[in-house]
Amino acid sequence: MDDRTIVGFGDIEENGYLDRLFVRPDYQRMGIGTAICNKLEGAVQGNVFTHASITAKPFFEKRGYKVIKRQTVKRRGVLLTNFVMEYRR
Repeated sequence: MDDRTIVGFGDIEENGYLDRLFVRPDYQRMGIGTAICNKLEGAVQGNVFTHASITAKPFFEKRGYKVIKRQTVKRRGVLLTNFVMEYRR
């Protein structure tokens, strides 16, 4: 967060499911997503997994996540491709 704006957020479940990692577009590539992800991953024991969008996939690959499977999901009537990815410790 800067002085007045939330620039990113994320959450992780106890079972290692990392969900809703988001950084505002005008704050991307500044290390914010990496910092959030580091904190989230450090908050749980064991492996971490996520459902990454096509645009988020390279970010997670750079962090060592591997694609488990590609899938198509329907959200509000729109078919979207995402990737189940896992980081093994």
